[in-house]
Amino acid sequence: MTSRTYGEGSAEKPTGFPRSRLVAVLAATCLSLLAACGGASGGTGGGAGAVDPEVIAAAKAAVDQNRQGTDRALPDSAPAPLPDQNIWVISCLEGGEGCSTPAAGAKEAGEVLGWDVTVFDGKGSPNEFAAGIRTAISDKADGIILDVVDCVAAKSALEEAKDAGIRIYAFYSFDCNDPFLGSGGKPLFDAELQFEDGQTWLERAEDVQAKSVADYIIAETEGDARIIQFVEKELLVTQHLQKGAERHLGPCKSCEIVAQVPFTLSDLATGQLQSKAAAALTQHPDANVVLSPYDAALTLGIAQAVTASGRDKEILVTGNEGLSPNMAFISEGKGQDMVAGAPARWVGWAAIDGMNRLLQDQPQVDAGIGSQTLDSSSPSLPTETTFYDGNIDEEGMPTQDYETNYRRIWGLP
Repeated sequence: MTSRTYGEGSAEKPTGFPRSRLVAVLAATCLSLLAACGGASGGTGGGAGAVDPEVIAAAKAAVDQNRQGTDRALPDSAPAPLPDQNIWVISCLEGGEGCSTPAAGAKEAGEVLGWDVTVFDGKGSPNEFAAGIRTAISDKADGIILDVVDCVAAKSALEEAKDAGIRIYAFYSFDCNDPFLGSGGKPLFDAELQFEDGQTWLERAEDVQAKSVADYIIAETEGDARIIQFVEKELLVTQHLQKGAERHLGPCKSCEIVAQVPFTLSDLATGQLQSKAAAALTQHPDANVVLSPYDAALTLGIAQAVTASGRDKEILVTGNEGLSPNMAFISEGKGQDMVAGAPARWVGWAAIDGMNRLLQDQPQVDAGIGSQTLDSSSPSLPTETTFYDGNIDEEGMPTQDYETNYRRIWGLP
């Protein structure tokens, strides 16, 4: 990769295939979870110290590893699938690719097992989440899969499901004992998607997703990052990503968060986020990094503000996940420069495998899901899908075939 400097005189970004005309969507990393959560501690620190070559070298080494991808070996065995299971997937928002693609993956995988899988559209509303869970109870579901739905957003309904003996599995979701909710909360998930060494989604959000973005910022700016950080307090995931980003940027004493721009879910829906981003860029002409907590915030305003500012070539714009519109932004080199990939469809297949284990009281296993840093200097972006769905090689092809592997360990053709 060719190193780039973001600031005066930076090189022009490469362009690729035409920008996607897909409709921008909410709920990339759980934009639908309208839970009332406690605020995350934060700070703007940094910026006063000298550039530390060791910190920059460590960040560059981490970025090099992340560029290669960190997916691990796929599960090598599984209990024989139970027959005739009735499974409900509560999708955070079917209008959003970040929710609908995992739900579709779960439905495909469940039907491979001969299960009856119902996807319920939560429509980004806690009331709808609860309605879907209660409908699953009435339907005598064997299991409920929460697709980017936090426990606190449907606590009473989940308690009813547990009382009814229904097993609850979750991915990209936070349980009711999350630290940001205060003390005393009781966990309601029976199992959740597992990562390396039993790592939970909370740990992964802070120490993998957030760290990979922080490392990228430090490495690409050579420790001279002046960051506009967009902050949203309504969701648990954004609070964990903010906490992780600030912690992992901390060792870079020459880096500085020059502004924190608060925004709300309503700003996404009304288009106000773009005006907030434009104002921040005007107020901080020295900023050379824009840090967004998730891809949809870029799609729904931040990327457009950066492009309209005329400073797109000198500002490093970071994102998470790798949804279809965002991969197009990166390819075109306009409004977004990188993504810390989180697979979409794969987690749905992994959730069905996890549910099968849960229903048989078998331990959960590492699904092999890692991450990968992709940017406009990558040899390729995904070619088999328009979104990120696991590590790719230099030709943009998947490095692993999780679907074939799951069929094999389930004993299916």
